[in-house]
Amino acid sequence: MSAIETVVKLAKDWAPGELATELKYRDSLAAFLREHLKNAKIETEYRHCGTTTDVYVKEQSFFGSSEVFIEIKRNLQHQAALDRLVGQIQGLQPKNNKIIVLLCGETNPALVTRFQEVFASELLGLFEFNLALVVKQSAKSAKAGRP
Repeated sequence: MSAIETVVKLAKDWAPGELATELKYRDSLAAFLREHLKNAKIETEYRHCGTTTDVYVKEQSFFGSSEVFIEIKRNLQHQAALDRLVGQIQGLQPKNNKIIVLLCGETNPALVTRFQEVFASELLGLFEFNLALVVKQSAKSAKAGRP
C-alpha cells in the first residue's frame, strides 16, 4: 500500500474533535500519524517546491519509498480561502506529487464542489490517484447535515 492510501485511511479514522486553530489540527494529525506510522518520517511545515505544506509523510517499503504532502484547511467558508488553497495545491504540483487536502471545521459544501471540479483529473485517477480530499465535519456541520 502506498503512503497516500495509508495516510488517507488514517486521516479518515482520525477524530480530533473541534480545535481552535489550523495549527492545533496540524499538530494533532502529526501526533496521530506518528502513533500509527512508527517507521515513517513525519514532519510539519515541510518546504517543497517553493511552498510549505502542513504535514509531510515519507514511508519506506521493500519497493522503495513513497511520500505524501498534507495540506490542512480549517473553516473553508469563503471563495478567497478556496483560491489560496487552489494556489497552494498547484504549487505542490499534483501531477507529480501525492497530496492530501484535509478540510476541518465548518466547510462550505459549494466550495468543496468547486475544489473537486478544479482538480477532477487528479482526484479521479484511473489506476492511481495523486490527490485525495478528506472532509472532517465539525459537530455543528454534522448536525446541520453538511458534508
